[in-house]
Amino acid sequence: MLNALELVFALSIIGVVYSYAIYPTLLVFLSTFFGRPARKSPDSIPRIAVIVPAFNEERVIRRKIENVLALDYPPDRLSLWVGSDQSSDGTDSIVKSFADPRVHLWVAPERGGKTAILNRLVPRVDAEVVLLTDANTLHRPSSLRLLVRSFADGAVGAVAGHVEHQAPGSEIKAEETVYRSFETWQKSMESVLHSSISAFGGFYAVRKELFRPIPDNAYSNDDVLIPMNVIRQQRRVIFDPEAIAEEDLSENATLEFRRRIRIGAGNFQAFFWLLDFLNPLRGWPAFCYVSHKVSRWFSPLFILGAYLSCGVLAFMAPFFVYRALFGLGAAMLVAALSYKLLRLSAFRPMFYFFSMNAALFLGLFRYLGGIKSAAWTRTERSD
Repeated sequence: MLNALELVFALSIIGVVYSYAIYPTLLVFLSTFFGRPARKSPDSIPRIAVIVPAFNEERVIRRKIENVLALDYPPDRLSLWVGSDQSSDGTDSIVKSFADPRVHLWVAPERGGKTAILNRLVPRVDAEVVLLTDANTLHRPSSLRLLVRSFADGAVGAVAGHVEHQAPGSEIKAEETVYRSFETWQKSMESVLHSSISAFGGFYAVRKELFRPIPDNAYSNDDVLIPMNVIRQQRRVIFDPEAIAEEDLSENATLEFRRRIRIGAGNFQAFFWLLDFLNPLRGWPAFCYVSHKVSRWFSPLFILGAYLSCGVLAFMAPFFVYRALFGLGAAMLVAALSYKLLRLSAFRPMFYFFSMNAALFLGLFRYLGGIKSAAWTRTERSD
């Protein structure tokens, strides 16, 4: 029994360390020796349809439309489509108030969530490229021109931009910034190697001909499923960190925690729809998918497995190291749990790490409980 527990402990620790340290290190070497950057050209100006799914977004939709219309992009090559998911506030009226012929409103016949909007609206637009974005995401003036440069490369089927979170008053702003920077760096290395296997959901573009509908009950995971569908069609997904948009981060950690649970449920849902990418014959995308996404999604189980096995070994095995490691783990957990009470800045990184993994773990149970619809009420964020 001790041997089995030691094996569980070792594999669990390796799983966590591989996700956060070993794989990123491997990326440096692999992208250096095997990478092939996509060809970019500022002359790439495809016809673009900006798709904005919206449900009760009256607080932000006017600012969103004005932001898109003000982008540094030829007006005759740009259109904007707001897909209203049966909004019950003033969202539809605000969209209709714009006289600009580039602005279009499409109202879903029934509420179905973001996925249903994308599945039904994208085929209706006349464009070479569709930009999928959120109502609360604001783009910097040059972001669209920068984003589409990579479409000059015929091997590129989708391009993801960088989304910076804005929330000066958020208690987890510093930790979120570090984590997003880490994710941005990994996406950049992966896209040099072959493809970034996901996008930041508020800002990515796809060749319309390569867009494939995803299941209507896809739950907060379009930014994984749609890029992976592009890779299935033997095209690359490129991440361009110079194309930047901004998005509000909730200043309420509880609301952000609920959002992460929803994302976690979508992650596990996506895992079972992407089983073909567990096949190593798919090459670099399979390697990146397993190493980056799958290992990260299952990190809460690795952490739990390591802690429980270490706890038993601390009392049963004749080695002091297990007692020391169990004590260290307990101290980290106590520090994380006590942060909300003591507000010590030294405890905040542990609070962020454990809360992120706890939300992912709870997301697993939400997924196991069954997801019938992708519709939800959006997380309230700062104006």
